[in-house]
Amino acid sequence: MKEEILEKIILETVDIPSLPTVAMKVLQLMNNDYSSINELEKIISRDQSFSTRLLRIANSPYYGRGRSIDTISTAIILIGFNTMKNLVVAASLKDIHRKFGLFEQRLWEHSLGVSIAASMIAMETKLVQSEEALVAGLIHDVGKTVLNNSLPEQYSAVIEKIYEEGLPFIEVEDEMLGFNHCNVGGLIARKWKLPKNLEVVIEYHHAETFPAFEDSNFETFCEIIRIADAVCLNMGIGLRRPVDVSKIELERLGMPEEKFNELQEKIKKAYTEQKAKLLE
Repeated sequence: MKEEILEKIILETVDIPSLPTVAMKVLQLMNNDYSSINELEKIISRDQSFSTRLLRIANSPYYGRGRSIDTISTAIILIGFNTMKNLVVAASLKDIHRKFGLFEQRLWEHSLGVSIAASMIAMETKLVQSEEALVAGLIHDVGKTVLNNSLPEQYSAVIEKIYEEGLPFIEVEDEMLGFNHCNVGGLIARKWKLPKNLEVVIEYHHAETFPAFEDSNFETFCEIIRIADAVCLNMGIGLRRPVDVSKIELERLGMPEEKFNELQEKIKKAYTEQKAKLLE
């Protein structure tokens, strides 16, 4: 019952956006078994900035794996329908921002950092697909974007308190708004009919305990995003200054600390290289 009340409060307070039109059309087509690659390519190519963004993500080292993907049809063939659905959602994110100031820039940088960290952790541990981890990292904080759009003044006060006092986002959001970006993100994921693994990550990437998921991999997926998030906080990616998250729980990943420290250095280097290229 508590969840239903919370959902009602959020829906009364927050303007939950629709997925951008091009993404909606693409996802509808992809859910139709009879749709062709040509139809998909036609819709995506009509929106120049969207298709450019999509190809840029598809060509990132954590996706393209050294292959050059220069057309939408090649991307669909090489990446596959299901992964392409996730990419379409990730490429849409930029269109959801209503304004783009310093906080929005930091939020982008943080999401980019988490996506790179998550995909590299996934590659190292082989616990989930690195392509899926990349997209989950890009979209995990969509609730913050929507809160920032919908309640600009209140959310500015939330952000100010977080920065001044060095407190976690969900703690301050719960205190000042009565709900947090994970609650809002879960609602968005359901409204957009996102794949279940993305919905779970968006809603539970800060959870200490999890509900009984239908797929045991979902818990591992959330853990990877949570650890990627902590790595980025430690490095100060997308923040005014680094936040010390000293206890990163590596047991679940089965990764020795020494190996993890090496990986953190690689993540830092990859983020610096990709920041300029990946999501302009």
